[in-house]
Amino acid sequence: MILEVDDLVLQVLGFAREDMVGHRSTDFIHADDHEQAFSSWVRMLGDPQKPYTIQVRHRTASGRWLWVEAINTVDTGDEASVETELTLIDRPADDRTTVSSQLLRHLAEALPFGIAQIDSDRAIVFSNGKLDDVCGQANGDHLDDRFGLIVATDLPVLDAAVKSVLAGDDSEIELSLSHPHRGVRRCAIILSALVGRSGYGTTGALLCVTDITDDARQRAEIIRRAVQDGLTACLNRAAILDVLTTAVAGCTDAAGVAVLFFDLDRFKQINDTHGHAAGDHLLVAVGERLRDGSRDADVGRLGGDEFLVIARGVPSAEQADRLGQRLAQKVRRPVKLRDTVIRPAISVGVAWSADPAADASSLVAQADAAMYRAKRRGAS
Repeated sequence: MILEVDDLVLQVLGFAREDMVGHRSTDFIHADDHEQAFSSWVRMLGDPQKPYTIQVRHRTASGRWLWVEAINTVDTGDEASVETELTLIDRPADDRTTVSSQLLRHLAEALPFGIAQIDSDRAIVFSNGKLDDVCGQANGDHLDDRFGLIVATDLPVLDAAVKSVLAGDDSEIELSLSHPHRGVRRCAIILSALVGRSGYGTTGALLCVTDITDDARQRAEIIRRAVQDGLTACLNRAAILDVLTTAVAGCTDAAGVAVLFFDLDRFKQINDTHGHAAGDHLLVAVGERLRDGSRDADVGRLGGDEFLVIARGVPSAEQADRLGQRLAQKVRRPVKLRDTVIRPAISVGVAWSADPAADASSLVAQADAAMYRAKRRGAS
């Protein structure tokens, strides 16, 4: 923090005293020179008997940058204070540096993803045009401004990742934002810590932002196809059995798991009489009715006309039986098949357990056996 400046400094730089006193010295030093300034400051505090000299660009009141040589010396009478002597110097532009900077900027603008460089205060030091396109925000010099369209539920994800990278830990995250022209978009962000060449701490971070909406949709579709029955949209056999294994492991004395095995009666006759398309229509209707009637449960199709419903948090076998009968009644409502209406006949078998060590396959077998007993009794 600047405590005092002399008149000559104010004259050369064009500031009023109140423009500098009370402000951080880094507010007047070019961002590209912050690393050098910080490093010199730390070395000086480690060896307060020795003055340290650096060359940096200092801002003037008109917004120009002047090269100065700064000699920093710890005040012998007050080690909490440092005296800085500024000397104007003439440093011609380095053509190689200028060309390199232009090349890097052109390269950054050509990249297919957004780039944002932030300092330790989350202020944006550099960004390319693609960042505006991806984020839908072109204004703002702070990270929170440029990422202001992120959906509220993902804001803590970004905040935690930024805090982590500014502490030196790289990370990758995904989040959604409400683009003003493209609707909700899914973005991937790679956060990389920027560490000074001196090795002292993290000076900021680099964020690479990519719109992955199409990739996310394709990924979701692949996952959906991997777990979903293609005809009925219920879970497929492998997926529903995985659900059962997880549900059994979470059983407690007060919250067991119910396994409900459903099988359509005389389904072959329906196929033979009305055709396989009508049979498929009936299977779709059964799947929809089971899902609608058991919103807190998982519904899967084992194959053919067999369905499995897994319900968690069922406190007793009696309640599991009542759930099975209620769902069966829902399925038995009339269904229109082409030019006719039929009332589906279905049998249900129920198994229940509150033992987290129970065998999932055995529970399915018990429910299957109970279903066949019901079928033999002529349940319809």
